[in-house]
Amino acid sequence: MDTELLKTFLEVSKTRHFGRAAESLYLTQSAVSSRIRLLENQLGVNLFTRHRNNIRLTAAGEQLLPYAENLIITWQQARSSITKSNQKKNTLSIGALPLIWETGLTDWLESLYLVHKNLQFDARIAPRNLQVQQLHERQLDLLITTEPSKMDELVSKRITSIPLQLVMSERKSGDKKRAYISLDWGIDFSQQEKESFTQEISPVLTTSSALMAKQLLKNTAGCTFLPEFWQKQHPELKPVQPIQSINLPLYAIWLQNSEHHLLIHKLISNFHIPEDNE
Repeated sequence: MDTELLKTFLEVSKTRHFGRAAESLYLTQSAVSSRIRLLENQLGVNLFTRHRNNIRLTAAGEQLLPYAENLIITWQQARSSITKSNQKKNTLSIGALPLIWETGLTDWLESLYLVHKNLQFDARIAPRNLQVQQLHERQLDLLITTEPSKMDELVSKRITSIPLQLVMSERKSGDKKRAYISLDWGIDFSQQEKESFTQEISPVLTTSSALMAKQLLKNTAGCTFLPEFWQKQHPELKPVQPIQSINLPLYAIWLQNSEHHLLIHKLISNFHIPEDNE
């Protein structure tokens, strides 16, 4: 069955006029008439009664109408689903916290794009628990995070580590008492964060944005843990004495039976965070 015949039938049944149906379908009137005749020949019935200025559906036409509508809808849904499925094969969705993207993951993504021009990338920013759920639902292909997964159906591979250092802004270096800005690097970091201070601290701000924390250092007389290599990019950042450092691991997580399993292995095999670009 040619769906174009059904589309023509539906347009004529709606307009009750071969000429107006032809205009809507960008066809000649003779082409519309030819398609209707072909459909009638295939079904062995007349679908319209044709009188001057009075085109009506026959009983057979009325019976065909709901089937034709459903067939067209089903065909459109099938074509859309197949197209999306084919596009997904060339699309890799990567998720991470804002902190991870800001630390250098964006530069890594840019390097992937330059090498793999045939791939389309979908960068996601969301809380870790939501992104783990998206992995299970196959809405996300790869998660870059600071903690490994303990779920059997997920693969966790340590790909690098991020040296963090407690820093301050030199503009406020003369202040004795420092406010502390806590960055949400993950549960493991939180434990090491507590161990880094001799007394209990009360952060003036907790955030998941490293860029926000860096900006606020200028006016809060504060300190926070930022990637060590940021001090090369931002000369105003100075280590707090005595120097306090935390080495934060970074993991790639994906579904064991992911259709992108081999591709992900290839992409993370030489993973590194560029340290000479923001």
